[in-house]
Amino acid sequence: MLSPEMHLIAGRQIIAILLHSLHIRATGIASAALAGIIDAIVRQESKIMIHVVLVDDHVVVRSGFAQLLSLEDDLNVAGQYSSAAQAWPALLHDDVNVAVMDIAMPDENGLSLLKRLRAQKPGFRAIILSIYDSPTFVQSALDAGASGYLTKRCGPEELVQAVRSVGMGGHYLCADALRALRGGEQPAQVLEVLTPREREVFDLLVKGDSVKEIAFKLDLSHKTVHVHRANVLGKLQCHSTIDLVHFALDHQLLTGH
Repeated sequence: MLSPEMHLIAGRQIIAILLHSLHIRATGIASAALAGIIDAIVRQESKIMIHVVLVDDHVVVRSGFAQLLSLEDDLNVAGQYSSAAQAWPALLHDDVNVAVMDIAMPDENGLSLLKRLRAQKPGFRAIILSIYDSPTFVQSALDAGASGYLTKRCGPEELVQAVRSVGMGGHYLCADALRALRGGEQPAQVLEVLTPREREVFDLLVKGDSVKEIAFKLDLSHKTVHVHRANVLGKLQCHSTIDLVHFALDHQLLTGH
């Protein structure tokens, strides 16, 4: 199946042939106007449809996005999934043009899924969703091969625009992501979302300490440590201590440990 961008390329080749057959100079005003008209006709007649897969474990977010995208004539929601494992077979399908996936999911984070997917489909295009707009999160998504990045604060029109841009072969970063990349930050600044106590728990967890050991070192109850650990995992969009270690390595936070 031809991708949306290939449909346009084919259409523009038709334009070139028509212009040549009519002996109209490519640099002339008349040819530019005619090219625009024919290009519009090609878009309409090609009936370009962008097929989208949504991967997010939050059913309310996922369903809302699906309803919004379904209102557009050129966007088709080909599937909705709550985990990487559920989405995997659909993502490998040739008809899928774009995936919109959460960066944090129960079984596998979105960046890991994207890397695995692009190893099999190098040209696959995805938009990463996150509640955070830290430069490290945005850059990690781009490094993983994402073609777009949206925070969950983005408006409906921005989601539609991002899917269209990425589906047609372009890239899209929301305003928050662009500001974050322009501003930059030191690796450790990603931990500013944590409270001082949560930062202490994070440091000990990535060093390999157990909950029991952390409770003893910080003079806290086991229950309190479990609460802090859960908060750390949630804020950093990780699902296990192993994920935290990978997070620390990816963000150069283990130096000196």
